[in-house]
Amino acid sequence: MEPIEIVRWMLWPREDEPSIIILVVNDASDGELTSVFAREDRVPSPNFGGVWGSGQQDGHWLVAFHLVELGGGIERQWYTSNIHRPLLEAVLEVPHLVAIVPEEIAGDAKTAEEIAPRFGGALILEVETQSPQVAEILAQRRDG
Repeated sequence: MEPIEIVRWMLWPREDEPSIIILVVNDASDGELTSVFAREDRVPSPNFGGVWGSGQQDGHWLVAFHLVELGGGIERQWYTSNIHRPLLEAVLEVPHLVAIVPEEIAGDAKTAEEIAPRFGGALILEVETQSPQVAEILAQRRDG
């Protein structure tokens, strides 16, 4: 499948626990992903991993997340051009958790506190590897 744009993202920094990067995604036309959301109930999921990367589109940086089912199975990629320093810093802080939340479950929630009660319909996985591509983007930024 082609990479799909992230609907929105948010960061939930937690004291004494790994931060959670929340990715709201549109899975309306992806029945296979919808079934993953329905069956995965462990946090973090032992069945999925993910890595962060980067790319460019029309001369602008993109940050991407690549979801992989361990042992073979589905793979999905999402990206965003809505790159803020807190996202980059959170991606580089390992380990951290990524919560992939279907847009229909996220609804109109705009903050981590609003969306956290809806995590029952999300896929949550742990990322333990730092992304050199995202580190490069952060190093090139001049906003902080």
